[in-house]
Amino acid sequence: MLNRKTVIAIMILASLFAVSAVSAQDDTCTHYGFCVLAEDMDKVDFKALAEHGVTDLFLDYRCMNTHDRAQVEKWIGDAKGEGISVHILAQIFNDDEKWYNPTNQSFADAKIKELEDYAGLKDLAGIHMNYMRYEGAKSAENDKYTQAISDFAVNATGTLRKANPNLILSSDVMPEYGQLKEKYCTDYDIISKNFDFVVPLTYFGNNNENDTFIVDTIECLANHSKGAKVWANVQTFDNATQTPIGLKEMNSKIQNISKANPGGIFLFRRCIHEMHFKNIKNQRSKELLLVIKIEKFI
Repeated sequence: MLNRKTVIAIMILASLFAVSAVSAQDDTCTHYGFCVLAEDMDKVDFKALAEHGVTDLFLDYRCMNTHDRAQVEKWIGDAKGEGISVHILAQIFNDDEKWYNPTNQSFADAKIKELEDYAGLKDLAGIHMNYMRYEGAKSAENDKYTQAISDFAVNATGTLRKANPNLILSSDVMPEYGQLKEKYCTDYDIISKNFDFVVPLTYFGNNNENDTFIVDTIECLANHSKGAKVWANVQTFDNATQTPIGLKEMNSKIQNISKANPGGIFLFRRCIHEMHFKNIKNQRSKELLLVIKIEKFI
């Protein structure tokens, strides 16, 4: 059994990513990584992670509060020295379960300045924007909120690319394409035009979101994308038990989902300390086979 302290710690931003190269010409280069909490930065063994096949780490933005800039840049540099790219995982219109009004221009301007500060970190590979949406808007205000989020997306990505043209910019997106504006104030045309890739937030066990649902979501979003790659979000734990999904079942899910030809695989995890990314094969264009070995629990 995991103790309460451990469960709380790993539930905060406990995300595991599989990142694919942005270049549309490079179908053979798939990257794998996971999110690192600010309090766990000093525990990371970059060499060991690289040996396990990890190529990207998504660092919680709170690192800028717990470490000074020089420490963060050294951490990024040390990761790069082992061939691992680092991205900052930023929260936009929700942070610590609190929603922020996207029509508040002062907030939007401050958030862009915050992102621009991250973009200036030496050797940073990218920035992933979480909560690029707003929930709970009244029908009469929906268009206003949607426009504000669209404006933010355009202004933020433009500013960041000007500051660092090499940055990889990504965003999450809810999976219900037909309801994105109505429920989440998200104009998918704008989001998919301005980000390098998007990740639909699909999870096994939520609203019957099984393999078929995820495949359908990827294909739908890809068909309507204005340029962004669409990656698969794959949950690696069982909702009921909070324990990892077995290797055989996970491989089956990965192969089923790969039928949608996603631009990459975005893994979401809890209760997993370590994964091996080995025996990775590319099949028929970008179809991916991912073999995962679960080492131990935290």
